[in-house]
Amino acid sequence: MSLVLLVGAQLMLASVKRLRGVDPGFKSVGVLTLTMTMQQSADRAATRQFYQRVVEEAAALPGVAAAGLTNNLPIEQNSISGSSFSIQARPRPDNSLPPVAYYASVTPGYFEAMRIPLHSGRAPEWRDADGAPRVIWVNETFARKFLDNRAVSERIRFGDDSLWSEIVGVVGDVRHTGLREEVKPMAYYPLGVAANNVNNSRGNLVLRTRTGDPTAQTPALRSIVARANAAVPVVSVRTMDEVISESLAQTSFTMMLLTIAALVALALGVVGLYGVISYVVGQRKNEIGVRMALGARPAQIRRMVLRQGAFLALAGIAAGLGAAVGLTRLMQSLLFEVSARDPWIFAGSAIVLVIVSVAASDFPARRAAGVQPLDSLRSE
Repeated sequence: MSLVLLVGAQLMLASVKRLRGVDPGFKSVGVLTLTMTMQQSADRAATRQFYQRVVEEAAALPGVAAAGLTNNLPIEQNSISGSSFSIQARPRPDNSLPPVAYYASVTPGYFEAMRIPLHSGRAPEWRDADGAPRVIWVNETFARKFLDNRAVSERIRFGDDSLWSEIVGVVGDVRHTGLREEVKPMAYYPLGVAANNVNNSRGNLVLRTRTGDPTAQTPALRSIVARANAAVPVVSVRTMDEVISESLAQTSFTMMLLTIAALVALALGVVGLYGVISYVVGQRKNEIGVRMALGARPAQIRRMVLRQGAFLALAGIAAGLGAAVGLTRLMQSLLFEVSARDPWIFAGSAIVLVIVSVAASDFPARRAAGVQPLDSLRSE
């Protein structure tokens, strides 16, 4: 049982390490997010003016490098939207399935605040929110998959939208649907453009600071929102590092539970093995005395006891390896870029148990090696 839990804990630990090493497509360090919620019935022009005021005043704060706003934070999956779309210059045959992509809304400064690179074209401007002409940005995966890396100046429209939007820029790939997921084709509308029912009632302000703790800007940001519209509630304030950590919460929690269970099982195994070997040594005390009286050296007695402990440990490890191979297959859906039968993890867990078992057997072995033959024979 100790081996099975130890293998499971190490598999989850390896998964968490690999997830934390995944490039999300943006730089999270030094970024603060503030989530606001507008009423769904709010006037589109008033919503756009509110967001513009908040972004511009936030960007003007001392120590702020850039600020922008989006209706959907990367990594979070609670509000991501997507649908089929059409490419004006590439009509789709009637018998083929339409291409599908996700989309979100952004303001000027968003790509700069998140350090999402602009590979071609231009960055968003506030005039884009007027919707005349209609413009849109796409990520590298979108451009490569659907437009042969020649996306700028192409025109697309999502769903049943009656208006075409011209692609004016290509930005870097971002893992919007989570670190576990592959990068998906993504498009970005100017925030405030009522296209394809984009939900602009939820605004996520992102702010990048030049130095120091970004949360120090929280009071100033709350004050800016209150001055712009006191009726708009601030739902949450988090750093992007916290957003990423929250996305890994389930995996980290599973790892923690398995680690605690493995340590408890390991401790019980050590105590049990120590108890068994100590009991055996006590039962064989007279035999050990006779052996030593006949010339056995303390080192030989110690090795004899250690062999017995090692035999018990190896028997348990052999059974545990078989159980671990079967049970860890059930964990495959929880793992990320780690095989449920990783040989190094299995070998490492077995070695740890061997070392711990030998250590548990060593104290009784030393006590056995210290038996005085005369005392043992006299007691007999």
